Amino acid sequence: MLSEPTTISSAARLIGETLETQYGIDYKPLFEEIGMDPGRLEIAGSRYLWRRMQKLWIAAEKATGDSCFGLVVGANIRPTTFHALGFSWLASRTLLESLQRFCRYTHLINNAAYSMLLTEQDDTWVLSVEPAPGALEEATRLSMDALFVAVIRLCKQTKDSNFHPEAIYMKRAPEQRADEYVQALEAPVHFNSDINGLAFSRQLMEEPLPGENLELAIANDRIAEEYIAALEPNNVATEVRKLLIELLPSGEANQEAIAGQMNRSLSTLQRQLSTENTNYKEIREQTRKELAEQYVREGRYTLSQIAYLLGFSDQSNFSRAFRRWTGISPGGYGKH
Repeated sequence: MLSEPTTISSAARLIGETLETQYGIDYKPLFEEIGMDPGRLEIAGSRYLWRRMQKLWIAAEKATGDSCFGLVVGANIRPTTFHALGFSWLASRTLLESLQRFCRYTHLINNAAYSMLLTEQDDTWVLSVEPAPGALEEATRLSMDALFVAVIRLCKQTKDSNFHPEAIYMKRAPEQRADEYVQALEAPVHFNSDINGLAFSRQLMEEPLPGENLELAIANDRIAEEYIAALEPNNVATEVRKLLIELLPSGEANQEAIAGQMNRSLSTLQRQLSTENTNYKEIREQTRKELAEQYVREGRYTLSQIAYLLGFSDQSNFSRAFRRWTGISPGGYGKH
């Protein structure tokens, strides 16, 4: 793993472009003063240290004198800002799948700044976002503003220009320019909330998207996974997932077998996964779910073959699991 957390350089490029095009400020001296080489912006997939990115946010706000600078940056988002994740987002079957990918591959953008969780609450889906311990408060405020606007803009680009969230939640105290937040985020903004997050209509989240493309989504998922794996070559969860894909058809993909393949004791494997805030059961469940959706959508295998490939004892057990994951049967999902 990298010695220090990093952020993809395209996020810094967005800040630089916003400074230059909308405030008339030459960003290069600002980058250099912080110790960020502007030349790295020309290298696709390059990264900057997270601690310097935090300083960049603060310096940019100071240079512009605009406390809403983060909202302006977020409005300039484009899919390529998020590397392969942006393309798999656009090719997803639903906005729910787009946000699920966003949570899954968030380390591609920044491997420290935030943790994200997508939960279902009555008739809404809520994306909650928590900053990492040690994050600078001023930088977090600006970057979270940009993140929220960026998510909404990507949803609009994927679905339609009339899309908007149901509500926005922020833990911090009300902003003096609260009306600008409502205008930029296109939803009621609730300050002093218990969470930082965005609430979306369940119906809109689960409706099929006009631009869905399974092959493109899967191809860019793989690029994202390879990119993250290169950043974190010793990530234990990534290795467990790879082994699961290999061993599931054999029916022997239990924790003991995985630990043996990795030359670790079971207790060591469990401890290492715990340090990465996950466990074997969660990884197996997520891997099975993702593969199941892929296989059903591709239509290359019968349901009994898919059950075998995922290590289920029979088709009925697989179908019950699939309904638990998606809310519909495999047959119904395949017709979407």
